[in-house]
Amino acid sequence: MPPTTDKSRYTYTTLNRQLEGLVWNADLSLQDAGEAASQRRQAINEARASRPRTAQIEREIMIAVIVLYALILGSFAALHLYGGHVLEQQSQAAQADATAAPAGSATPEVQQ
Repeated sequence: MPPTTDKSRYTYTTLNRQLEGLVWNADLSLQDAGEAASQRRQAINEARASRPRTAQIEREIMIAVIVLYALILGSFAALHLYGGHVLEQQSQAAQADATAAPAGSATPEVQQ
């Protein structure tokens, strides 16, 4: 004979105790909470196992970005120094032309 349950003592908390240990899965089917916990632990362990490789790749990318940034800054610094050198040479050449030209004639004469 099946056991009879007393309906007067069947409350919401006893229903929760009966369902304790069960969780809803993504496809809305019930599965054991222990199995779900072991699956979570396994997924976390897999993520941790792949993390060192990911961290190494991130570190290499950061180093590459820093090197490229330093190269760009170095290029601008070199252009700045080269521009100052060229301007200095141009001003020296202009001063040399001004001192070499005769004081009376500003334009050369055309021979006919």
